Order: sequence, then C-alpha cells, then structure tokens
Amino acid sequence: MLTRSLTRIAIALGVVIGAGLASETNAQGVTTGAISGFVTDSEGNGLVGAQLEITNRETGITVRTTSREGGRYSAQGLAIGRGYTVTARRIGFQAASREGLTVELGEATKQDIVLAQQTAVLDAVQVTGTTDAIISPSRTGTGSTISDSALRRMPLLNRDFSEIVRTVPQVSTTTGFLSGGGVNLRQNLIQIDGAVASDPFGLGTTGQPGGQANAKSIPVDAVKEY
Repeated sequence: MLTRSLTRIAIALGVVIGAGLASETNAQGVTTGAISGFVTDSEGNGLVGAQLEITNRETGITVRTTSREGGRYSAQGLAIGRGYTVTARRIGFQAASREGLTVELGEATKQDIVLAQQTAVLDAVQVTGTTDAIISPSRTGTGSTISDSALRRMPLLNRDFSEIVRTVPQVSTTTGFLSGGGVNLRQNLIQIDGAVASDPFGLGTTGQPGGQANAKSIPVDAVKEY
C-alpha cells in the first residue's frame, strides 16, 4: 500500500511540473505583438485593397500590408512599444491615420479605420521611349564592336586581326581554338566586308583559310572596325 501511494504522488508531481515547464516555454517563445482591424467606408462596408502603413515612432520601422476580404488587415511580428501610427489609403478615399497605439506582448491591438469618400483626379502620365541601336528586331544575339582607335591601341602578338575576338566575353579559347558561344570552330563565321573568310574544314585554330600554316587573310592595319 505504501509503495502504490508513493507511486501515485510521483506521477501527480510529474504532471504538475511538466505543465509548468510547457507554460514557461510558451511564454518565452512570444516576443512580439500585432495590430489588426477593419478598414471600412462611412457606411460600414469593408474596403478591399486599402494600403496600410504601420510605423513605430520609437524605432522608425514601417510595416506595410493590404486589407483583404471584408476590409480586414493584420500586421504581425511588431516590436513591443508605444507610439505606433497606422495610416490607411485607398483610391477614391481620403487617407486616415490613428496615432498613439500601443503594442503589448503577445496581444493583437485592435484598430478599425473609417475612410471618407473623396473624388480623386489622376494626373496624366506621359511615357517617352527612345530607340536603342543595340536592341533591334533583326538581331538574333549579343554583339560587340571594337572601333579603329581601339584596334590601334591593342597589342597584337601575331599581328592577326582574329586575335581581337579573344576580348569578347562570349568567346572562349580554353579548347585551343576560338569558340563563340561554346560552339565548334567549324561553326564560326568570319566575314570581311561581307565576304565569307572562314575555314570550313576547321584545320587551324584561327578559323581562317590557311590557319594551319599561320597564314593571315589581311593585315590588321587594314581593318577599320571589328
């Protein structure tokens, strides 16, 4: 009998202590509060899509939210403090603010806002666009242009104008030949004044005919723009 009584007392104490720890844990997990309420018109109809700004005057932090169905809004996770200001705006209504609100720990401060109708006149917006030569419907990819002055300043070890293509970000030479956009050398297209000057067999590394013998199509000084 003595053993059973002690066992029951131990179980009871365990339940009480466990409940106390759970309550303390829940209390420690809440560190913020909230502000919620409804945005309505003068007739009590909920306004959907009203823009709300909740500002903490002590810290300067502003939280923005939008009213949902029925005009309800809610701003969660607000720091504890006094001096909160709630401002509501919506097209066709006069903006309204509520100041001096207090947010308490684990509590939702209720604040309803009524907006009075107001005629809104929207100013005309003029959009001006400019044509960029880089953006063109006829272009099918990226491109780079090197002027004649840049050509004269660039150091060229082999005096070959095809070396300049190495300065273009879309060209790689890690494979030992010029690869534009990751394609094979045979897919490169080199043109001189509109005439094709490519190496269709891809025997060399320059992409030009005679590249395997280090031949050059034209002298680099003859190129005005690349």
